[in-house]
Amino acid sequence: MTVDLLAVAIILFVILITYMFCEAHMNRLISINLEIDDLPEPFIGEKLFFISDIHRRTISKKWLESFKDSPDYILIGGDLTEKGVPLSRVRTNIQLLLNLGPVFFIWGNHDWDSGYDRLKKLLDESGVSILNNTTYTVTKSGAALNFSGLNDLLHHHANLNKTLAARKSGVPTILFSHNPDIKKALTPQMGIAYCISGHTHSGQINLFGFTLKEKAGVKELPFGTLIISSGYGTTKLPLRLGAKPDALMLTFKQR
Repeated sequence: MTVDLLAVAIILFVILITYMFCEAHMNRLISINLEIDDLPEPFIGEKLFFISDIHRRTISKKWLESFKDSPDYILIGGDLTEKGVPLSRVRTNIQLLLNLGPVFFIWGNHDWDSGYDRLKKLLDESGVSILNNTTYTVTKSGAALNFSGLNDLLHHHANLNKTLAARKSGVPTILFSHNPDIKKALTPQMGIAYCISGHTHSGQINLFGFTLKEKAGVKELPFGTLIISSGYGTTKLPLRLGAKPDALMLTFKQR
C-alpha cells in the first residue's frame, strides 16, 4: 500500500512539473488598447509590442510571424537576459525583434547583473535605442508622442525627474519602467497616461492563489493606468504555475 501511494505521488509530481514547464514556455500575446486624451491623430491605431523578462528563453520566430498586425514600435521592458546566458542567444533575440521594427530598450535588474558593458555594447551595435533615464519623442506627420524610459529601480539607477524633464511639453507620455514599484512615486500632476512594467512574472509560481509578487494586469491608480506584463521568460527555474507568460500588443486609441 505504501509503495502504491509513493508511486502515485511520484507520477503526480512528474505530471505537475511537466505542466509547469509547458506553462512556462507558452507563447501568449495579450492585446490592450491605450486610450489617451489628446492623442495626436497620426498615432491613432499604431501598435507597440512590449516584451519583458525574456531571461533565458529564445523568442519563438514562428510566434512572432503569426501576429495578425505588425507593430510600429517594439520595446524590451527589461531583463532581456541574465547572468550565464550566452551572448549569442541575446543577439538572436534582438535580431528577431529588429525584424519587426524599431526597437527600444529599458534596463532591468538582471540586465545589470549579466554585465552592463557587454550588453550595452551589443545593444548599441545592433541599433537598439536605449532609454536610460531619458525620453525619446516619437514624431509622425508633425505630431509627437513621448516614450519615457527609466533605468532599473531595484539597483537604484532610476531617475524619474531626469526622465520626465527630457519630455517634449504638451505631448502625451507613456512611461516604461521595468519595476512597477515606481508607481509609488507617480502623481496625477506628472501627466503620465500609462506606465508599462514587467519584473514580477505575475508571481511565476503561485500556490492556491498565494503569490509573493504583484500579479500582472491593468490597474487604475491615482496617477493614471499601470499595466504589468507577466513577462516572457523565467528566472531560476524554467517553471510557472498560475502565472502564464505573456507579451503585450498595445494599440494607441484616442479617449
